[in-house]
Amino acid sequence: MRQHVPILGWCFIVYHGIVALVGIMIGLVVSGAGVISGEREAMFITGAVGVFVAGFLIVISLPGIIAGIGLLKYRPWARILAIIIGVLHLLSFPFGTALGVYTLYVLLNAEAPSIFGVQQGAVV
Repeated sequence: MRQHVPILGWCFIVYHGIVALVGIMIGLVVSGAGVISGEREAMFITGAVGVFVAGFLIVISLPGIIAGIGLLKYRPWARILAIIIGVLHLLSFPFGTALGVYTLYVLLNAEAPSIFGVQQGAVV
């Protein structure tokens, strides 16, 4: 089971990195649409919406990237954070659901606490 933790960490980093890149691309497209129109009000509104969407998706992706890095380093806090994020991903069909199921499979396994250095019987 130990070999699954780095794979899961990289899955978290790649998945959330893609979410951040999609946010940046959407922000650029929406902001660019206002610039193409040439109207001052449209540039302001689409620029604000583009920055908001990009910022929102980047902020949403940061905990997943942090959890992925923590999983690569076998940090106990990363296990808890990844479980929480994995449960939230179950609602994001289809890729998020697959990542959520894999997260729960790897991190809720009986061997997982010992992999992360948590003593048996300790409250996590």
